[in-house]
Amino acid sequence: MNRSQLKIDIVSDVVCPWCAIGYKKLSKAMEDLNEEILFEVNWKPYELHPEIPTEGFNKEEYYKIKFGKTNGSGDRFNYITEEGEKAGLEFNFDKSKNLPNTFLAHRLLWFSRSKDMQDVIAEALFHAYFTEGRDIGSIHELISISTENGLQKSEIEDFLKTDIGSDEILREELRAKEMKIFSVPTYIFNKKYLLVGGQEADTFKSYMKKVIEVDSKISKP
Repeated sequence: MNRSQLKIDIVSDVVCPWCAIGYKKLSKAMEDLNEEILFEVNWKPYELHPEIPTEGFNKEEYYKIKFGKTNGSGDRFNYITEEGEKAGLEFNFDKSKNLPNTFLAHRLLWFSRSKDMQDVIAEALFHAYFTEGRDIGSIHELISISTENGLQKSEIEDFLKTDIGSDEILREELRAKEMKIFSVPTYIFNKKYLLVGGQEADTFKSYMKKVIEVDSKISKP
């Protein structure tokens, strides 16, 4: 049986809990459709907090500035934690004290694409930040996370010492703005169909089947 082909660009930030939840549900949908569809997944950058300095910013202070109170989370984070549990994720929001600048993490994801390791590294970054409370804005932590998940330490060290990939990240972020993408997660199917926000696995499955159906009709003479 010949499988249909489907390209999926995931516009995401590694400090976005809904991006982590959404990918879990998308993964379930792709697993269910694996015999019908051949998937090609690429992760695209989006910085929720580009104003955060490279060394990061105290999370409690940030919430105080943004929400007018120190916890800034309350019921909202409790709800996200519950939704994460349903998807098989463990969110420990209190473990991370620093809100990181994610530009370096996006460069790492860009690099891992050339190693066919984007999915692995994306999930590793989500786990490191949300479950373990690690500072994913730190070069040291990014090197550790990379090597723990199959990338070569020396290669990552050399890469992160340079600016390689920075221009590409900025171009991809600009491309997202040109496509009117202002929230994450956003999923782009076959470079033209956008699905915004975290979805249930069944919603992903229905949508992806519809994209295949529509594109197959368009491609017919």
